[in-house]
Amino acid sequence: MADHDHGVDVTFHSGTERTFDLVVGADGLHSATRALTFGPEEQFHHYLGYCFAGFTMPNHLDLSHEGVIWNVPGRAGILYATGDAPEVHGLLNFARTDPPFDACRDPQAQRDLVAEVFAGDGWEIPRMVATMRTADDLFFDVVSQIRMPRWSSGRVALVGDAGYAPSFMSGQGSSMALVGAYVLAAELAAAPDHTGAFAAYEDGLRGFVELNQALATGGGGLVAPRTAEDLERRDATLREPVGPTGDRIREAASAFTLPAAA
Repeated sequence: MADHDHGVDVTFHSGTERTFDLVVGADGLHSATRALTFGPEEQFHHYLGYCFAGFTMPNHLDLSHEGVIWNVPGRAGILYATGDAPEVHGLLNFARTDPPFDACRDPQAQRDLVAEVFAGDGWEIPRMVATMRTADDLFFDVVSQIRMPRWSSGRVALVGDAGYAPSFMSGQGSSMALVGAYVLAAELAAAPDHTGAFAAYEDGLRGFVELNQALATGGGGLVAPRTAEDLERRDATLREPVGPTGDRIREAASAFTLPAAA
């Protein structure tokens, strides 16, 4: 991409060249748009100490519009059904001090690492690991956040995980992306130029983003608490949703009022 006073010249992988008034990068945690505009991911990437493997598997528990979770300190196995389909989503999440970036580029290393971590565990874990071994839709990654001092440069802006990924442990990724897209569109519609719109977008949304990113820090959150004490507190929270943790989640989720659309 080449940003200039009159637009952004973009060359696609196919070799096609086009010029756009603005470019909005909404291409996820490992955003190529961000890398082209702001530089290498490493300077914005904050590892939260977890890895995960996601895949689909047969719904042999007959789950319907529900999820179940197994935990020991630092490890979690999750099966969840978004409907009544014959398949469910499986997720194996585990704590790891150092991010296994080499495995992120090697599918076989990913499968071996996950199998090693969950070896000997009970419940549905052996079945999940066996399915993960042969799944053709395995998605493996580290659990991380993206924290940037600014979300725009010239005529390029970032939305959602590309600019401020909170990680799935916050439970707010999709919500933040939708809110961010709405706010950016509203500011572009109202401002006389993109410079003012991008500034208003960042100024208005940053506090909301930081508040929701904070939900993912500390003890592994609700998904995979690191210690027996963290796990006990998590279970108490789930049994009694009215309390400090629930209040904190509600406060963060409702901390921003959407502006009226132009």
